[in-house]
Amino acid sequence: MAETLPTELHLTVVTRDRKLIDVEVDEVVLPAVNGQMGVLPGHTPLLAMLGIGELMYRVGSTLRRMVVTSGFAEVLPDRVIVLAEGATLAEEIDRAQAERVRAESEKELMGIASHDPAFAVLQARLDESTVQIQLSGRAE
Repeated sequence: MAETLPTELHLTVVTRDRKLIDVEVDEVVLPAVNGQMGVLPGHTPLLAMLGIGELMYRVGSTLRRMVVTSGFAEVLPDRVIVLAEGATLAEEIDRAQAERVRAESEKELMGIASHDPAFAVLQARLDESTVQIQLSGRAE
């Protein structure tokens, strides 16, 4: 007898500090290091490295968004598990704080060589704050 494909995905997003999401969804879009990756129920199993970017998931016609700061995603036909270095739900973003971090990071990056080990850390802070600002400006 043929196996039936799942009609939903169970999405779990965790950081070392907390579990942010544990919900049934219809679709997930992940910020993979090589670009956005869409996942629907029945997806082929894979492991993906995540970069800094927006994770979007859909439940019915409702889209929810969050910022993910690097990590890994395990994709299976019926679930997606995201282990993120950092993550912020859209409703938790403090736009003013993100703008301050972006300005500080840009200023510090101007005075540091690209081969300095601190450069990558500052660049990641800049990228994360930029995505937070973009996401906070988007209507839900």
